[in-house]
Parts: sequence; structure tokens; C-alpha cells
Amino acid sequence: MPGPAAGDLHRILLRLPNWLGDVLMARPLLHALRAAHPSAEIRAVAPAPLLALLAGEGVFVSGGSWPARPRAGGPHLARAEPERITSVLKRWRPEAALVLPFSFSSAWFALATGAAVRIGYAHELRSPLLTMALHRPERGEMHLSDEYLALGSPIGAGTAGGPLPLLAVAAEGEAAADTLLGRLVPGRSRFAVMAPRSAYGPAREWPRARFATLAQRLAARGLAVIVCGTASERETCERVAEEAGAGVVSAAGETDLPTLAAVVRRAALAVCNDSGLAHLAGAVGTATVTLYGSTSSAWTAAVGPRVRILQHPPVCAPCFRRTCRIGYPCLAAIELDEVDAACRGAGT
Repeated sequence: MPGPAAGDLHRILLRLPNWLGDVLMARPLLHALRAAHPSAEIRAVAPAPLLALLAGEGVFVSGGSWPARPRAGGPHLARAEPERITSVLKRWRPEAALVLPFSFSSAWFALATGAAVRIGYAHELRSPLLTMALHRPERGEMHLSDEYLALGSPIGAGTAGGPLPLLAVAAEGEAAADTLLGRLVPGRSRFAVMAPRSAYGPAREWPRARFATLAQRLAARGLAVIVCGTASERETCERVAEEAGAGVVSAAGETDLPTLAAVVRRAALAVCNDSGLAHLAGAVGTATVTLYGSTSSAWTAAVGPRVRILQHPPVCAPCFRRTCRIGYPCLAAIELDEVDAACRGAGT
């Protein structure tokens, strides 16, 4: 390996993934890096909300928000921000850069920072930009968390040193969760959260009507139910709450990630599609039931001690499509009673 030996690294750069689920599946690598290089300065670059979510872990410091948030003054300033981050990191002189996204642009960024060692998977003709271009396994051959962990092997951080700790929740998130829960479910100590949407698309979304009926059943057993999602998912979440009736409310668009993490950590149960919220629930240790459609649970199941996967793949799965021409048989095969039984098995 060119550059400094693994034991001599003092400045390590991480280009983290852009998606919530993916960045949470990178946590085994983050902790392995810190264990292997306890005195190194580790800087991470990722979208700002993801950096904020992981800040409480104490594994890295922010190297910059990427992609940059839109700024007043026009798109030229948004374009200038990545250039500024790259310039700052180049002056910092990273000795090694681990490139977790599979894109060409992320490898180009690592090269532009001047990192002597640049490790990532061979993909999108980007191998010449990396000093170590590892062979990328077929999707599902390894869990994605293990794929990320393998990127640390050349610098002595390729194995987990022990059980992965639960995701640390920021104090600010806990305080905001107190306020939100006091408004949404006043006086209720036990509640469940649901995520009826997925940013990936309909091929990951169990039918809305089944979510509503399941919410009714949970409410009948004494649980309040909070339907969670982003602002763009508000309409679906509100419809689930309305169709479910008493004891079910929507919090879509009302939380940042640290607050959502604190809410989910306190929940007795999370029922989710294959989505970022499923990964968040698994990471904080909540009993989680995840419903899988077109994708591979062998590749991207949430990492956590209390995660249960429900999946009945037809012969065409996993197809990894966002939409389906034949009526989503993979999702239709997951029956309401089966999901309800999994929830009861989780103690609800």
C-alpha cells in the first residue's frame, strides 16, 4: 500500500454515504476505525443532517457538509461550497481517504483532497482515481455493512472489535422529543412508530391500508401510534392516521434526525418498510419489524439487536426496481396477520 503504514496514520478522511440507511450501515466501519486508530483525527464528509445524527458517537469530527445546502445568493455559491470544503481538506493533508459511495464523483473528491491513500470499490470507471480499488461483491453476496467494513482492512480497521454499540442520541434531540411527545401523545408511556413510505419508491412500500389496519390493532391493545415520515411524505402519513382513527397521529415533517432518533428510541415498537427509519430504529435498539419488497434483506437489513425481517420473495426477486409492472407480489405476500403476529412477538 502506498503512503504511510496503517499504524502511522494520524489524519483519516471518510466520504460517507448520502442516505440515512447507508450511513447507519457504515457504523461498524466507523467504530472499527476509531478502535484501530485511537489517536488519529478522523474527519467525515456527508450531508449535514447525517453528520448531526452521528455526532454524538464521538468517532469523527465534521469535515464538511456534502452536498452543500442551498445558500442565499444563487446556485454559484452552492457550487462553490464543495470547492471550499475540498480546499480546506487539502490543506489538512489527509493521509488516507475511505470512499464509501460508489460514485465517480466521490472518488474524484478524494483525489482532489490530495489523500495519499484512497480506498474504495472499483465502480463507474473510477479505479484510476483510487490507489486501492477493491472488487465489489455482487449485491447481496455480503451485507452492505460488511462491504463498508472491508474498506478499512488496508489500514488495519477491517474487523469489528466487539458488539456494535447502540446509536448515541444527542441531548438536543432528547429535549425536542420531550416536547413533541408531550404534544402528540400526552400522558402515554407506551407507543409505536410506523413508517409507511420509502424514499426508494413504491416497490418498497407495503399497502397503506394495511398499515392503517395494523395501527388500529395496535391502538386497540393500548399503544399510541405515531406515523413518521418526511415533509414530502406527510400526505400518506396523515391518511394512515386518519384511516386508523383514535390513538393514531402523524408526525411527518415535524422532526429533524436527532429528534426522530430520540422518539424512535423511546418507542416500544417500530414497523417500517425497507427505509431509513427502519435502520434508525435498529440502530437505537428498538424492537423493529421491517417489511421487504423488491430489494435484498441479505444486503441491506437494518443492523441492530432487535430487528426482525418479513419477506416473501417471488421468483423475480430481488429485482431492485423502484416500481413494478406486475402488481408488487413481493409486498402483497406479506399478510396483515403475519405482521401483527410479529408485533405481538415483540411484546406489543
